Amino acid sequence: MEIYMTIPKKRYLIPIFILFALLIRYVPEIGRDKSPADRFLVTGIIDGDTIELSGGDRLRLLGIDSPERGDQLYDSAKTFLASLISGKTVMVTYSKRRRDGYGRILGYLFIDTVCINEAVLRSGMANIYLFGNNLGDHVRIERLLNAQREAIAGKRGIWSRTVSEEAFYLALKGKLRFHRSGCRSVRNKPESDIIRFSSRLDAFNEGYSPCRNCRP
Repeated sequence: MEIYMTIPKKRYLIPIFILFALLIRYVPEIGRDKSPADRFLVTGIIDGDTIELSGGDRLRLLGIDSPERGDQLYDSAKTFLASLISGKTVMVTYSKRRRDGYGRILGYLFIDTVCINEAVLRSGMANIYLFGNNLGDHVRIERLLNAQREAIAGKRGIWSRTVSEEAFYLALKGKLRFHRSGCRSVRNKPESDIIRFSSRLDAFNEGYSPCRNCRP
């Protein structure tokens, strides 16, 4: 026995039309907000985490911090980044904040499927450097952390240096920097607000980076 069903077409006409209109209205915005990306030619290398792009903009690689001018491995970090991207076209994706206080673009760089930010961390030519507005992208942050952990385990680049350790280091809950015990940033803070690390590497492995004032 064969059974035939008739679907009442008129009932679905309006909902389908509305759905189609919504797709036209919102899909371009979803694509732009959730996975924004632009392509640029790299025209200059400023240092190990900052570059110049076609059009005159400067870009700061998100989530990393390379040695500053005058620091050990400054030249090596700059040269390494240049070897990856100088003169090449890169794809840039963004976090919530598009520019920093200096007007520089903030972004993750890709050549094909290779994330340059991760590659720099994995080489030991930078340490992780996060802000609160980076933390929404949990997958990206975990990839950056894993790249840094790999460099630490392999004692690559900045992780090959011998550093004089203090007995412990401190951080504030809700912040992403760690400090020497005498740093003014943590002085006289309630014990309930304090996170304690037994070593610098413990702090780095948890995604913290050094305070720029006390420079632990």
